[in-house]
Amino acid sequence: MSLGPVLALSVAAAVVMLGFGIIMPFLPVYAQLLGAASGVDIGILSSAFLITRTLLATPAGSFSDRLGRKRIIIAGLAIYSVLSVLFAFASTWIELIMYRALQGVASALVWPASTALVADMSLPERRGTAMGLFNSVSMSGWMIGPALGGAIQWYSRNALGMGLLDSFRTPFYVSAILSLISMILVVVLVKAAKAPGPRSKRLGLPMKEIDPRFRRSVYVLLFLLISYGFATSFVEPMLVYFVQHEYSLSEDLVVSNMAIVFTISGVVMLGTQLLGGRIADRYSKKRTILSTSAVAQALTMAMPFSRDVGEIGSVMVARSAFYGLGSPAYTAFQQNLLPSKVRGALTGLFDTAFGFGAFAGPIAGFFLYDTVSHSSPFLASGLLGIATLVAIVLFTYEPKREEVPA
Repeated sequence: MSLGPVLALSVAAAVVMLGFGIIMPFLPVYAQLLGAASGVDIGILSSAFLITRTLLATPAGSFSDRLGRKRIIIAGLAIYSVLSVLFAFASTWIELIMYRALQGVASALVWPASTALVADMSLPERRGTAMGLFNSVSMSGWMIGPALGGAIQWYSRNALGMGLLDSFRTPFYVSAILSLISMILVVVLVKAAKAPGPRSKRLGLPMKEIDPRFRRSVYVLLFLLISYGFATSFVEPMLVYFVQHEYSLSEDLVVSNMAIVFTISGVVMLGTQLLGGRIADRYSKKRTILSTSAVAQALTMAMPFSRDVGEIGSVMVARSAFYGLGSPAYTAFQQNLLPSKVRGALTGLFDTAFGFGAFAGPIAGFFLYDTVSHSSPFLASGLLGIATLVAIVLFTYEPKREEVPA
């Protein structure tokens, strides 16, 4: 298997992730400057993205089976570019919710089709390596993005003399340009392939196409992804909010500090994704998932007991390392259960399951933060994550190499 086509798609994904990462460190702060007044408001902003992605991931994946993955990816990137400009022109946090919801539409078009395309281009015995390469290279954009976004905001405010609000708008313009560049890269570098599935008149859930031996595992993974999405979705936005309020940092300081934390976490995850892909191809994918994720969940529960920004940042970096080691195994495990002709629809269905949990997660997490204790969201996330690992051990089957569907 040549990894060239996978690398081309990965580079395009890295560029769009760069644009996405630019805005992540300060989106909660930007929302507060536009009128968001509580943790629940920030949770709603996060969930707006997740609900549209959740509802549309499965039909978007099905369209990629019927129309071709490349066309769907290009359409999503074009929407990303337009929305980044609209974010910069927002005047209230309610507008941000609307644009964040539309951003979820773009995400539903891009990511299930991209994951399915990587699986289409890789052999089962090299799928972990391919997924590790795709995740690692695309995550390099996320790694660089927070530092670049923080630098753009700082330069706009201190060198160009912009007001605080206007300085937060500038990175969105850069994000729009990067999304446009990514779209061009997909058009030029990613070779078009025929649609892998039949052009049926109806968009359904093709569960009958799954090998009966694997069908229970797919159903179990779908259920577990709901729980897992709920447990993990609010940690990153919660971390920004937690650091700002627990350590009494100004808007400028929380942006600069979290930009550093997210950048270092991205660097570490980039390296561990590549290693994790090789481990996934060499050893049992289930065992890799269990060993790495158990440590990551324990680190999640340790976060709120950190004494300062440096300490909680170090825990976040370690958590990212273990997630990076396990991520290629998890994705390859899923894809090895799916036949290629309906892979887009079923990959979208996995995204939908995760999204249902992730939609509720930020609202529930910030509700726990506001009403129970500031540590309770992190503890709940870790415990629920561990429960999903136990279910994977008990109820899923990992296919042997010769059993993996074509």
